[in-house]
Amino acid sequence: MSAARADADAQAGTEVLDAHGIRVVIAPDGGRIAGIRAHGVELLARTPWADEPDDAWSMTASSAEWHRRYRGGWHVLVPAAGDPSPDAVVEQPFHGEAAWRTWRLGRRADAVVARVLLRTLPLHVERCVSIAPERVTVETRVRNEGPDEARIVWVEHPAFAGTLFDDADVRLGDAEVPVVAAPGGAFADLDGAAGAVEVRSRSAGLDVRMTWDAALLPRLYVWQERRGSTGFPWWGAVDAVGIEPASDRYGTATAGTGSVRIAAGAEIVSTIVLEIRPRR
Repeated sequence: MSAARADADAQAGTEVLDAHGIRVVIAPDGGRIAGIRAHGVELLARTPWADEPDDAWSMTASSAEWHRRYRGGWHVLVPAAGDPSPDAVVEQPFHGEAAWRTWRLGRRADAVVARVLLRTLPLHVERCVSIAPERVTVETRVRNEGPDEARIVWVEHPAFAGTLFDDADVRLGDAEVPVVAAPGGAFADLDGAAGAVEVRSRSAGLDVRMTWDAALLPRLYVWQERRGSTGFPWWGAVDAVGIEPASDRYGTATAGTGSVRIAAGAEIVSTIVLEIRPRR
């Protein structure tokens, strides 16, 4: 990493984990994981404007504004995902409140902990990121601080660098996941009951395996923006593949109707593990 990039991380108030040959950067905006670098390869996508500062001007529609400012990386989308519902009792922005908030970052032993208390629902969200040899673990807890049951949508939104997929085999359990060549694009909402995706990238020299709790997140969105959109917001400059475990079918539910139910005073925990190994 260059000195300039390290300075940018420090100025942005990020926290960094660096051990076992893996470097993970956690940013306060959206509580997102801004980078995962292992064996000399950056795994997460970054947009060309990722280091541009925020500004006061914004677009009226939250979907347009999300895409205008999107930096890449790995967000958690709660309590909603996708376009906001006009029928929602409490307004949600595109991809849900948590992804728009500034989270508090701290340390716990050898882990980074990000926390936020939502305002559209009485939910406390905590993400604990830790690393071990050839492994990154992301544990997320959503606790209902309110007096009533909460029903939410939950989506993990890691956007991986498209270059990992140039010559990769991608498998969801035993099934092959088609990958489009750049320039191109695609979106699929798949059955994620296998709870595991493996990306075998020959050019990067890595095998990356992601596992999750399929009982909580039984769907898998595969979003491919491989420099295929030449207009706003990507301008043909973004190469990303999102592999996104999700609680609900895309576009069918929002906060208040999602399949994840959290009783008053209860919490639900999700653990996602990335295993990153050099190809043998």
